[in-house]
Amino acid sequence: MPQNTEQPQDEIIYGRNAVLEALKSGRIPVRRLNIARNSHGPVVEEIFERARALHIPFDILDRTALDRVAGDGRHQGVLAYTAAREFAEFDELLDRLEHREEPALLVFLDGIQDPHNLGAIMRTAYSVGADGIVFEQRRSASLTASAVKAAAGAADYLPACRVTNLRQAMEAAKKSGMWFTGLALDGDDFKGFDYRGPCGLVIGGEGKGLRPTVSEACDFRALIPMATEVIGSLNASVAAGIVLYEVFRQRSATAAAGPPSAASG
Repeated sequence: MPQNTEQPQDEIIYGRNAVLEALKSGRIPVRRLNIARNSHGPVVEEIFERARALHIPFDILDRTALDRVAGDGRHQGVLAYTAAREFAEFDELLDRLEHREEPALLVFLDGIQDPHNLGAIMRTAYSVGADGIVFEQRRSASLTASAVKAAAGAADYLPACRVTNLRQAMEAAKKSGMWFTGLALDGDDFKGFDYRGPCGLVIGGEGKGLRPTVSEACDFRALIPMATEVIGSLNASVAAGIVLYEVFRQRSATAAAGPPSAASG
């Protein structure tokens, strides 16, 4: 079984909504806040209220001080210094999913290196009810401040598993009854697949797509039809969002019709 081999270091979360969700979820120990002078608004006021209730110290600083840490304008006047964000254990996540009635949905990322793409995929995955996201220790973006901000709070709720070998993780999930659909240019129309059973969606890296070994481990390969071939393929997070909402649509449409089928193709 592939195991997590490394935990991320202490990080900075920036952006009003990202910081508020970190405070609300309670999953990440927020150690200190920096808030720009003259910052106002409902979200900022709620951040103050929660910080006081949780006894989290905060400093009121000039905006230029926050700019030096997060870049000009990117922080929206709020920074949070947090303790290390822990990854979920992959084998423990599989065990939980195997012992429940609802069909599992996991998103596997093969070489997504842009933290904004990672965060955007996490945001969509959480929105459609995915149970977790899985990516390799190497060749992948991690839960940096940029990724957390792009996730808009989803990183505080959606389990993220970091494994040493993505294909081995997929094979382990198959043993628990999961079927895998990978997005690939040589696939069939993604709307023609049945995603109602336990399934994993595999998204390839920017520009390269799925590695051959990962593609071979997929049970099915799905293609998103396009009106033109000029740009080649969609952005990874956009492609993930399109297919994830098809998964959501199918499951929502059949929720009252009894248990879903065991296969997803």
